[in-house]
Amino acid sequence: MLQLFVVLIAMGLIPVLLKFKLSIGVALFILGVFTGVAGGLPPADIVRAFTAVFTVKSSLTSVLIIIEIGMLSILMNRYGILKRMEQALLKLVPNDRAIIMLMPAMVGALQAPGGAALSAPFVNTLGQEMGMDPARRSNVNVVCRHILPLLVPYSANVIVALSLAPDIKMAHLILLNLGFVIAMQIAGYIFLVRKSDKKELPGVSGGEWLQALGEFLYTFSPILLAVALNMFFHLNYILTVPAAIVLVFFMCDKKDFGKQLLSSIDRRTAVLITGVYFFQNVVRSLSKLMDFFRTLFTGQSLWVFLVLVAVVGVLFGLATGLMYLPLGVLVPIAMSLPYASYNARLVAMFYTFNWCFIGYLFSPIHLCQLLSDQATGATVRERYKNYLPLLATLPFLILGLYFVYSLVLG
Repeated sequence: MLQLFVVLIAMGLIPVLLKFKLSIGVALFILGVFTGVAGGLPPADIVRAFTAVFTVKSSLTSVLIIIEIGMLSILMNRYGILKRMEQALLKLVPNDRAIIMLMPAMVGALQAPGGAALSAPFVNTLGQEMGMDPARRSNVNVVCRHILPLLVPYSANVIVALSLAPDIKMAHLILLNLGFVIAMQIAGYIFLVRKSDKKELPGVSGGEWLQALGEFLYTFSPILLAVALNMFFHLNYILTVPAAIVLVFFMCDKKDFGKQLLSSIDRRTAVLITGVYFFQNVVRSLSKLMDFFRTLFTGQSLWVFLVLVAVVGVLFGLATGLMYLPLGVLVPIAMSLPYASYNARLVAMFYTFNWCFIGYLFSPIHLCQLLSDQATGATVRERYKNYLPLLATLPFLILGLYFVYSLVLG
């Protein structure tokens, strides 16, 4: 129980450390050391938890991929490729409600911290014309942005989750996530978008539409290249994302590309993901805590298991504004339990993954939300008041899909 209290105290200290202007990555390093010492780990185990970030292949690969994706996002923004993609989308989809949901989703394909800032100005401007209040504009940007992160193979969260459960096939998890994403976006449309004023957009001719389609595919091609090389040639994303960056080089002004490439390396991202993995390794080293969780999960009924996953996933996600941390704690535990079949493990992974997503999505320190609030002028109180219908709906969607999937795949 002591180790459980230590972890809970560490979670509670994250907002406190952030008030001292520390990055969350640095805060997690500090709290990782605190958790290890207070949890009774020998100094050698704490050092091993840090070095494992760089010596365990799955962890190191994930760190490098996330950094590379951040570089791709920054370069596409600096060279105006994202802006051109936005302008093409406006011509392709002559429906303001569809566009305000699609644009954050398309930009969300670039898994980079702070990426919501790229679509927030667009959503804010269009949302004002549609009569949306600041909180709705902010929430639309966040909810609609988080479509592809649950579905694309290069999603940092999918990569992290499957690195902890390598026997789960990526395509299977993504397929189950698709059901939740569709339900979530329908709920988002009903509660956030449906009551907005309909804005008339100028029509385009067939030739202009085809030209816009070509422009969109051209500007989206770096992302498509990275995915295609992985899917058809089974190359790791650690190789395909640099290929996408090379493609950006041929699409832009090459004069200062070397300088821009170097400056696109976001050191904060490197510190952030390294801190997350370090903290996860420390928590996983707390053998008494892991045994305590396993006892809770294995010695109780199905309903207790479902409640524990929901509570732990949401609390850890809310406290950190990240999915990596609750995934790092819950996935190894959930996957270590006895299951009758692969399908049962897959459904349990889906359930665990999406509860961690719920905590992350609604976290008060979720970076995407903070940037969206800043762009729209929404306050924290307005944001959560506007979120209430979704807060009440999404848990039931996850629970319902769990039982549907269990019945169909059982």
